[in-house]
Amino acid sequence: MTSRRPQLRRDETRAMFIEAGVAILREHGLGAGSDVLTLKRARDRVEADHGIRFVNASLIGRIWKDQSDYQTDVLTTIALDDSNGEVEHTLDLVAPLLAGLDVRSPPARRWSLQEMCRCVSAVHLTTLQSSTDWALWVGVLAITAVGPATERRQRVEAALRQSYVDVTTQMEAIYTALLDFIGFRSRDGLSVRQFAVAAAALTEGCVLRERVDPTPMNGIVRPSGRDGEDQDWTLFGIALHALTEQFFELDPEWEVERALRLNPPAAVDTARDAR
Repeated sequence: MTSRRPQLRRDETRAMFIEAGVAILREHGLGAGSDVLTLKRARDRVEADHGIRFVNASLIGRIWKDQSDYQTDVLTTIALDDSNGEVEHTLDLVAPLLAGLDVRSPPARRWSLQEMCRCVSAVHLTTLQSSTDWALWVGVLAITAVGPATERRQRVEAALRQSYVDVTTQMEAIYTALLDFIGFRSRDGLSVRQFAVAAAALTEGCVLRERVDPTPMNGIVRPSGRDGEDQDWTLFGIALHALTEQFFELDPEWEVERALRLNPPAAVDTARDAR
């Protein structure tokens, strides 16, 4: 049963309708066109979820100028997503790997960096492939690439830029914590933040390519184990490791005793919680 509409603040009403709009796009996708994301459909969703009825007069003019303004608000909300949930899920899955990294010698540290690239890339690739929210974010990014630079497009693009800033800051802190543990530093003229940007661009490209042509992206066998044994690699992992070799070098001032007192999963948790 539906109830009479209670007195809701403007921000409360907006939040309910934005949540409903995002849910609708999760279910139907952006490819279905603008007819899917309508205020009527959102009203029906809010009524079903919250048991509250709304009329157009309580929405148009009070919260949004028109339906297009509402749709832009929903797209902007999606664009602001910084992939934090996907990053958290990946880090949780690779925590045992991080806890077992060997840093007792320079060759061990190099191999630990390589192993991180191999394993973390594969896990993160799978995480993003299965993420509806990330797919929606990419869809919003794609629709801003065509057409005139309208006010609507500018609002969404501003949100996308903020999303990039947020995820780059988060990943910069996480990469810094890991590099500190295994004793690497940035090469002259380069920075961890630049690496975070390059790694994010590589990630996006590889996930999109695998959706279309997965065959060459996986199942690459290389004799990369500690004793030369074969290991499975993704193309993403190989490219990520190549990036690390260009950006980072062993830190000659690093002390193994300090690293052995560190807890890498805890250090990463501290970095990601400080965002």
